[in-house]
Amino acid sequence: MNLGNRTGLIIAGVLALLFFWGCNAYNGMATAEKKIQGKWGEVEVQFNRKAKMYTDIVNAIKGAAKNEDTTLIRIVQMRSRIPDIKPDPNNPGQLAEVGQQYANLGRSIMNINFENYPVLKTQDMFRDLQAQIEGTENRISTAIRDWNKEITEFNTMIVRFPTKILASLFGFKEKENYKAPEGSNDVKIDFGS
Repeated sequence: MNLGNRTGLIIAGVLALLFFWGCNAYNGMATAEKKIQGKWGEVEVQFNRKAKMYTDIVNAIKGAAKNEDTTLIRIVQMRSRIPDIKPDPNNPGQLAEVGQQYANLGRSIMNINFENYPVLKTQDMFRDLQAQIEGTENRISTAIRDWNKEITEFNTMIVRFPTKILASLFGFKEKENYKAPEGSNDVKIDFGS
């Protein structure tokens, strides 16, 4: 084999290695970019979950609180009527009416005494809301942390030599990590009507 053939084979081998290295580097950058998009999708899913959950749970708690409020008011009103029923000593015909009122009140009191106070669920719902908020915030922070990790790995990949050359040739640019928007710590949950 002469020197020209050997040189040609060496050049072809080096070009083949560069080609395969370039393909591998490009595929690595493209894969990393897709992972970033997938991780951002998870961040969006968690933010959407948070928005929907807060609205649904707050409305459920409002409804339960209103129902409990109405129930307690009715019980207190029924109990407060007990001393108000008094027969008029100057009206003997009223005794039958008072007797009926006592009978009705007796049934109501039996229901109240049997039920005692209803089991109020709103306090448990508030506690569950706090747990849901904590869990959701943890999911969001995990999703953001995973997304930022992928971005950091991608950015590291495309700034290292010699991949940097291919990254600039194929238009891969550094991505920004997630930064919380201004005022994002000022989230308020409103239980007002």
